Amino acid sequence: MDEFHVVVAGVPYGYQGDFSDGRWLTPEHIRAIEGTSPQVRLSHPSAGEMNAGWSPDAPVHAVLVETSGALKSWEDLPAVVFAEPFLRLISPSIVFVQSCSAGVEQLTPILDPSVTLCNASGVHAPAIAESVLASILVDAKMLYQRRVDQQKHEWNQLPCRELMGAVMCVLGTGHIGSATARLAQAFGIETVGVSRSGTPAEHFDAVVTPDGLGDVLSRSDYLVIACPLTEETRGMIGATELKLLKNSAYIANVARGAIIDEPALVSALRDGEVRAAFLDCLVEEPLPDAHPLWDMPNVDVSPHDSHASQLLGDHHVALFVDNLKRHFAGEPLRNVVDASRGY
Repeated sequence: MDEFHVVVAGVPYGYQGDFSDGRWLTPEHIRAIEGTSPQVRLSHPSAGEMNAGWSPDAPVHAVLVETSGALKSWEDLPAVVFAEPFLRLISPSIVFVQSCSAGVEQLTPILDPSVTLCNASGVHAPAIAESVLASILVDAKMLYQRRVDQQKHEWNQLPCRELMGAVMCVLGTGHIGSATARLAQAFGIETVGVSRSGTPAEHFDAVVTPDGLGDVLSRSDYLVIACPLTEETRGMIGATELKLLKNSAYIANVARGAIIDEPALVSALRDGEVRAAFLDCLVEEPLPDAHPLWDMPNVDVSPHDSHASQLLGDHHVALFVDNLKRHFAGEPLRNVVDASRGY
């Protein structure tokens, strides 16, 4: 029986378990991976070992990895594998690479298109959707002001809003967009998705193509950015699109900062053209100390961790195990990236 060499390296960003020794797989995770087939042999080097020169002792067939890839700025993330050590794992024997990131713009520039690349789409969706709705509820129910009033011992009734009947435009109808729309519908929000194809999708009352974006924006109370960063979506929300929104609109970006024209967003928020925003991703991360977004009272900035969850590692392993089982059964893999689209 031929050996099937599996390597897991780099700690998923946002992982909340113990990785003090540079490794994150639990005994349960290891049993699940090794239990997919008697052929599987698992190697689990730490990111430190990888970056210091560790190389596999046999050809590698499948990889689960958190890597900075082509993005040098990602090298500051905790326990991430750098590009050169990651590429040492890639040889003609490779069957698939599964990234711990939903976005793969760090990998597509350095991986040959012939390598099957799977992203982590769906792994982060439940936690991110909860973060979006949490930010919307905090805003609608004026919880920040209530805390201020409490600290001042002031008994003030506030003009809070109900979400029923609001309209939410969601850029991207994939796992994150769909999970967000599902929660939004539970609050009575009308959900309109925007996707490249305009194909109807679960949990959306309607889906339009980018040609219909302007009309949707003009009647939206909430704009949620949940699409991949590609050449088509870079700068998709610029000054023109922001002006189409209601002055009372709220923006949540949980995708990539470059999808929004950041200077235009700062101006719109400062000038009252957009009321408020929850920004989990920025063009430059960490956000520079002097950036105006830090001090804007109508902006909540989080360090690209809206996906944080105690279940994150379990979700990554479950997807990886499913793809291993699919490989051994001769079935199509999940989350295979279309190199021509970038997602």
